[in-house]
Amino acid sequence: MTVTRLKKIFGIGPLGAIISFVLLMTAVWVDRALGHSAILADPAPLKVAGGALAVIGMGLYLWGLWTIRNWWSRDMLCTGGPFRWFRHPMYAAWITFILPAVALYLNSWIILLFAVLLHPIWHRLVTYEEKMMLDKFGDEYRAYMTRTGRFVPRI
Repeated sequence: MTVTRLKKIFGIGPLGAIISFVLLMTAVWVDRALGHSAILADPAPLKVAGGALAVIGMGLYLWGLWTIRNWWSRDMLCTGGPFRWFRHPMYAAWITFILPAVALYLNSWIILLFAVLLHPIWHRLVTYEEKMMLDKFGDEYRAYMTRTGRFVPRI
């Protein structure tokens, strides 16, 4: 499999973002159609928790971008920074932290359910990217897969 410059830089991110956005808009529509399914009557604690998750998620995303920028140019497998714990820290930032943060901030069970259901979709999407990495890095990537989690650190 040939790894083009665009595949190397973006991976499956654009496709996943489109799918995620369409599903988020669907969840928002369902939430409104059902009359908003609030998690708590007083959303203040959820707004604080959502804000904290969003900050953590953006920090992880930016850390991942900062870390990988030099590895791309050297055409090496990135295993430092957040890549030490996550194979896909930038995707993890969005689906594990930022999108659940949105659900908490909006105080919505429907959108929280959407955020949870998005994980299996992204697990399926990244298999293409991981195949590309296996083709490029072989046993080095295989070993990396055994010691790191996709979107949640392996304990």
